[in-house]
Amino acid sequence: MGPDVGDGDDEREAAIARIMGARRRMAHLFAFIRSDPLLTANLTMPQFRLLLVLALRGGAASHDLAESMGVSLATITGIVDRLAAQDLVTRREDPRDRRVRRVELTAAGRGLVDDIAAAGTASQRRLLDRLSLDDLAILERAFGLLADAAEAERAEARDIDD
Repeated sequence: MGPDVGDGDDEREAAIARIMGARRRMAHLFAFIRSDPLLTANLTMPQFRLLLVLALRGGAASHDLAESMGVSLATITGIVDRLAAQDLVTRREDPRDRRVRRVELTAAGRGLVDDIAAAGTASQRRLLDRLSLDDLAILERAFGLLADAAEAERAEARDIDD
């Protein structure tokens, strides 16, 4: 982040506020898409987060899930119980340590995560198809800048953790 002085700070804050306002506006608009599987799924936000973690990891021990989500083991147990009741996850004995139970997505859980991801991609594609080539170039640059900033923040977080 470069040095800003005086009015530059006010302009920067105003620009950030406008961007955040547009993001909120889009979130509200997306909330009215009734066919989105994320909105029709019977999931709480912690349940959805757990499904995403499992989709990325391919399965994990309960204590690892609790640590990565920043919640207690008891909380993870409750979340897993509710997801298992919906046949979205299963518990299996860890082949390396029989005392450890691994939580994994079922076929239905994987299907739900895949459906949500596909719906999001299709929705984004429909929106992008409405933009001109010039507007797409602006978005390409903007998303590249955001990805660079996210990578820098992730690297800084790793440095702090090490």
